[in-house]
Amino acid sequence: MRPIHRLFTFIAVAALAVATASAAGSEPDTLARIRQRGRLIVGSELVFPTLNFKNPATGRCEGFMADISRALARQMLGDENKVEFHQTEDQTRIDEVTNGVVDLLIDTVPISEERAKIVDFSDPTFQSGSALLVKKGSPITDIDHLPAQTRIAWVTANPDVKFIKAKAPGATYLEFTKSADALAALKDGRADAFTQVVTHLYRAASENPGYVLVGRFTSKPYGIVLKKGDAALRAYVNDFLATLRASGDYDRLFQKWFAAYGGNNVK
Repeated sequence: MRPIHRLFTFIAVAALAVATASAAGSEPDTLARIRQRGRLIVGSELVFPTLNFKNPATGRCEGFMADISRALARQMLGDENKVEFHQTEDQTRIDEVTNGVVDLLIDTVPISEERAKIVDFSDPTFQSGSALLVKKGSPITDIDHLPAQTRIAWVTANPDVKFIKAKAPGATYLEFTKSADALAALKDGRADAFTQVVTHLYRAASENPGYVLVGRFTSKPYGIVLKKGDAALRAYVNDFLATLRASGDYDRLFQKWFAAYGGNNVK
């Protein structure tokens, strides 16, 4: 073999070895990079009180998802304050994971087959779906036991009302295009219950004392979003979530942020 051919062969073999090593090592490298950087970068829209929201008075990110992010930073970096919250937008947040702008999305992101083609998800962090918002002390507890003549406010964009209509065809259904208008109908007595996705209902309850969530009747699990194919980071995050649940810390965080607005009555 001529020297020049041997040289090209050596280069090709070396390149293949580097590529193979890089591919094999790409998964654990994410954790190494985060630890070398000394902070975990978490993406969130920061729009839902009780889940993740920047407190205008303090500038601190607060809520259930924010506390999960801090707990992950504590396990990963030894300090819950070593998390940086990067505000994202719904239209671009998945791209910011794939492009490496953020390490993870820990937010209200439903697990879906369509998104799973682009990014990976952890095990579920939160069970969303539709529920009912009622005044405290209301006899309404779920859609299986609606009193006769119940008046239900709902929003056109949420198709889950069909499940209530199947259970209570005799109820009165008040349709609105905006959640704020449906909430107003509940507050001024035109409706007995308001149905919507729980993220919207938690926000309404947190801003309107005297109202609570009951009877979630559809399931929409949220998960932590990470770059596609990063199996090592996904395994690490799932182990973290399993530990959080086994220790009871998950339930304590859930009660901390949601007990005032219905707590386990919504699960």
